[in-house]
Amino acid sequence: MRFLRLPAIVTLISVTSCSQHAPYAVSELNVNRSNWDTVRVEVAFARLSVLGSATPVPRPPVTVYLFDSAFDTLYSGSDLTVPVPDRTQGNGEPLLVEVCGHFDRLDVCEQRGLLASPKRIRASHDLQYPRGGDVEQGEYSVDFVVERMAWQDTLWQEVEPSAVTGYWRVYVDGHEEESVRIPMTRKRSRFNLSGLDNYRDFSYYLRSALLERNEALVRFDLYAGFGGDETRVADAESVIRKKPREIREQEAGYFVEQASVEILRRLTSFFGPSRTYVYLDSWQFVESERQYLIEMEITWGSTFLRRRWYRISGILEVSEDGSDARFRLRRANDRGADRWRDRVDGDELRLRPLQPRPEADASRQDDSGG
Repeated sequence: MRFLRLPAIVTLISVTSCSQHAPYAVSELNVNRSNWDTVRVEVAFARLSVLGSATPVPRPPVTVYLFDSAFDTLYSGSDLTVPVPDRTQGNGEPLLVEVCGHFDRLDVCEQRGLLASPKRIRASHDLQYPRGGDVEQGEYSVDFVVERMAWQDTLWQEVEPSAVTGYWRVYVDGHEEESVRIPMTRKRSRFNLSGLDNYRDFSYYLRSALLERNEALVRFDLYAGFGGDETRVADAESVIRKKPREIREQEAGYFVEQASVEILRRLTSFFGPSRTYVYLDSWQFVESERQYLIEMEITWGSTFLRRRWYRISGILEVSEDGSDARFRLRRANDRGADRWRDRVDGDELRLRPLQPRPEADASRQDDSGG
């Protein structure tokens, strides 16, 4: 209980001390503006009698402070004409002027509030999504124009952009609550949605729309402001369409071609095979895993000294974006099996990331619009 009473005792002593030793007060304080960038302070002081009457006294040395809405100091000095960095303040941001008169061993202070100028942000942007057909990847470029309302007028004037902050809010149409936020740290950047919060929910609704309707509408809302007061200033949208089977089959073929090159590099001699045959036996795309499962076979022959034929077959597993590629051996002829055991530990060979589609084909047969 002592601990709870202590602040009240300290407060009582402080108030009593002030009542006994603070006979001065601010009798008048005016903060006048001639424009958005300057304020003129007029202040007067008075001595208070025990009965409460006030007698004007000469103005003592004063210090004028200007604070922003976060109580960061924008100005501190003795000049009564105070510069206001209005261009760097938010839209109608609350500001605070405090004036302190310095008497002998006593400071007497008073405050007045004011507002920064009304401001607005216009944005122009270029958004590319999905990037290369990958619904996790995209890129954007953004340019901002900051304007403030002219002093005592309704016209808008462009000012130098200050520290504009912002982000993209991305969601499947109809599921705004399950959105992903892309922090905007640069005017131009690429992004990967899979590494951001709430991506699992976003991905679920995206895949659901593709399964049910073969297309999904993804919306991008651009929010911008001056450090915490972001509002929506622009928007964009992109239609994602489910890839037709012929495109999937082409991608499977590209994966097999690239995988066979790397597999042969591991299994053949320095001079390489004289003849090579690569077969894509069957393939499937697992929607829930966004992964290809491809049954393939490689046959190659060497003419060094005499003809020798090697044959291996197995399953190529690779994600839609070409990552996490691996080949799992299932069958081989005797020469192929011997060569595999000699060059590879176990039945699985991990491969480098593969390219989903050549850029030229991707640009001609892109499965998105927007």
